[in-house]
Amino acid sequence: LNRLRKLGVRPSQIRVTGGGARSKVWRQIMADVFQTEVITLKVSEGAAYGAALQAMWCWHNQQGKSTSIDALTDRFVRVHRQEQATPNPKHASVYQELQSMQDTSGKALLRLFDQHRSFTQG
Repeated sequence: LNRLRKLGVRPSQIRVTGGGARSKVWRQIMADVFQTEVITLKVSEGAAYGAALQAMWCWHNQQGKSTSIDALTDRFVRVHRQEQATPNPKHASVYQELQSMQDTSGKALLRLFDQHRSFTQG
């Protein structure tokens, strides 16, 4: 999401599915980390549901019906408003500092992995 923001994408909402999405604490952490509202879908299998919607969109277009993917998602995708997490601005600086540490350690590990690869490949 940080990379998308650097490209100018500004999401107003993050929709999550899967095991972690069931956790109220995890949803709140995501909202605080990204400073964006996080919400779950009413369907539990978001990836499969998304694939089905894409298949429906393809079928509509193949049949000559001009249907936008937005029209299909607006019609079929429903969210759980009760499972919405709103970002807490007070937590933003903590997560920004942690993100900075993560970025630094990630770059350091990339260099280390390159060194290890060179060593093991002779």
